[in-house]
Amino acid sequence: MRQITVAAAIARLLEKMGTEFVFGLNGHGNWGLLDALVYDTKIECVSARMEDQAVELADGYWRYKRGGALPIVTTSVGPGNANIMPAIATAYYESIAMLALVGVGATHWFDRGGIEEAYRQGPEDFAGAIRPICKKAVMATRPDTCIDMFLRAYKTALTGRPGPVVMAIPFDIQHALIPEDSLPDPMPYMRVRRPGPDPRGVADAVALLKQAKRPLVVFGSGIANSGAHQALVDFAEATGTPVVATSAGKAAFPEKHRLSAGTVGRAGTLHGNHMARRSDLIIGVGTHFTDIDTGGWTLFDIPGNAKLIHVDIDENELGRAYPTEVALNSDARLALEALAKAAQAAGVKERTDWTQELAKERDAFNEAVKPLRESNISPLHYARVCEDVSQVIEEKCPEMSVFFDTGHMLSYGPPFVRASSRHVYHSSFMHRMGWSASAAIGASMASGGKPSVALLGDGAFIMRATVMLTAVEQKLPVIAVVFDNKSLQIEREAMFKIYGRESLCDYRKKGESELWGPDFAKMAEGMGCVGVRVEKAEDFKPAFEAALASGKPTVISVATEIETPQYRSAWYPYPKDFNATWKAGLVDTPEGHSFVMPTFSKED
Repeated sequence: MRQITVAAAIARLLEKMGTEFVFGLNGHGNWGLLDALVYDTKIECVSARMEDQAVELADGYWRYKRGGALPIVTTSVGPGNANIMPAIATAYYESIAMLALVGVGATHWFDRGGIEEAYRQGPEDFAGAIRPICKKAVMATRPDTCIDMFLRAYKTALTGRPGPVVMAIPFDIQHALIPEDSLPDPMPYMRVRRPGPDPRGVADAVALLKQAKRPLVVFGSGIANSGAHQALVDFAEATGTPVVATSAGKAAFPEKHRLSAGTVGRAGTLHGNHMARRSDLIIGVGTHFTDIDTGGWTLFDIPGNAKLIHVDIDENELGRAYPTEVALNSDARLALEALAKAAQAAGVKERTDWTQELAKERDAFNEAVKPLRESNISPLHYARVCEDVSQVIEEKCPEMSVFFDTGHMLSYGPPFVRASSRHVYHSSFMHRMGWSASAAIGASMASGGKPSVALLGDGAFIMRATVMLTAVEQKLPVIAVVFDNKSLQIEREAMFKIYGRESLCDYRKKGESELWGPDFAKMAEGMGCVGVRVEKAEDFKPAFEAALASGKPTVISVATEIETPQYRSAWYPYPKDFNATWKAGLVDTPEGHSFVMPTFSKED
């Protein structure tokens, strides 16, 4: 009987399952896996420069693909495995599927406190350490059950609400021999059958929809993970219902569609937030209504004058933020298809006064933000850069993947980066700084080497800059647009508003008053990228066009204004009085979500 190592068996199965990429870093705990993957398969193995970057590369790959073979990550023992934890948490809370195969030491030495063993709470317990922040974490304990465990871990990552699964494989088990003819067919573990909605729930939902005067669909990343893009369009058109995206859902519904209300939340479009406040029926699909997307739970009048129909594949999210009238534990596509069919049969019609209100508010928003989009100030305004990026992508490369980061980009990505395709992405829950740089590279790989762009602040880029080495090594046309204002601007803005001063936001040399920061163009050149510095508004668009045309990894450092009034469509206070009572509900005060636009001088 021919035998094969566990590592070689896993590698062979991954290849048979159609795996395109393994992202990882070499360490003594995963040598067996790496040797088998690199030399026994045709899978492309990509060496990251840090373990969390490997996870973020896989993250961007999945966001682009949203199905098919999983991206695989492999890391090794102690700090190498620990480095993946914040990136895995991001993937977990943002429903990103992947499988992380982490190497740990040999079972012979468990609980002896050997090099880098997580042993103080139990023998080699990295799986226990990471379990609360991933979909599932397991450790192989026997060679003869390892393959079954691997296949179940793979299926878990894909099934239901997708997420990252972590499997620890001891070094000796990687090298243990098992019968070659014992390998099962892996394909059944890739077949996912999604749950549909309860028919009675659908009927109840349609009854509410028929009675509503101002219905509104609010959707998140569940649309993309379900592949429900067309189903959402069909439902909106069949019922004449306006649609608004959360930051996680952005681009899953065509933004030029007459029923699009843009985005909702702290930095939503003005018309999106207006529709949220006015609606009497919210149909939430694949979203769990975070504070960012609801203005601290102040934008929706639930359960006051608005009722909620909530659709989610994860039953734990139903009714988490707001009480529901109808809760449908279902795949988004199947639910929308069932709701559209039932609504048509029930004779649900468009409320033209409601859709006309949307059109009026949309026009008002575009007029209100026109000065921001056309701002000629130098240093540059975020809105002007987002506008120029949007124009170039629409004209030159509509399918280009666009990733916008957290920080101040969270105020500008949702309302100002226009989606010319479905490929616009945001780290919408964990908001990990610099995530976009790695994820944009992963998406470029997933697309077969097409261009992608990351929009991020200087604080975020400093944290993740070394990932551009991977873009150089893989020869990918990835552009990082770095907003250089030498501060954590979104934190600075809020701290000045609340405290009248900032703390640890501005970057300065000790004892000096001037803001300071590195030369990002030179940093880029040192890593093998093209480095560009832009200090005038009229120079950015040509620089971005040139970077796109070059097909080379490029970093564009943009001098960005820090004092000019910024865009925020919903101010809401963080509760800071422990003894005060708090509850979700509509707030209509200057500190709530009244739509206060900044004023600008003629020079702006």
